[in-house]
Amino acid sequence: MNDIWKLKHGAHHIQIENSWKGSKLYVDGVLQDEHVGIHLSSRLYGKVKNDEGEIEDIKVSISCNFLKTDCRIFIGERLVYSTDLQWDM
Repeated sequence: MNDIWKLKHGAHHIQIENSWKGSKLYVDGVLQDEHVGIHLSSRLYGKVKNDEGEIEDIKVSISCNFLKTDCRIFIGERLVYSTDLQWDM
């Protein structure tokens, strides 16, 4: 299992990596959160500036089962990406 999700939010690039070694959240290439080891579910947290210069929270929820891995990304209180919906970002 090695999954990578990438999305652009304003001028920022957000990348989530999930593997057997753990999961990581990067914003503009900078590691903001990490969980080491095997997990069936994982939460990652970070921060990003919006276009108005305000800080917004990033919350990532990853869940794994034998068939697939799901990822949901929230910025502020809004869902901006979900593998269930496969939105075009």
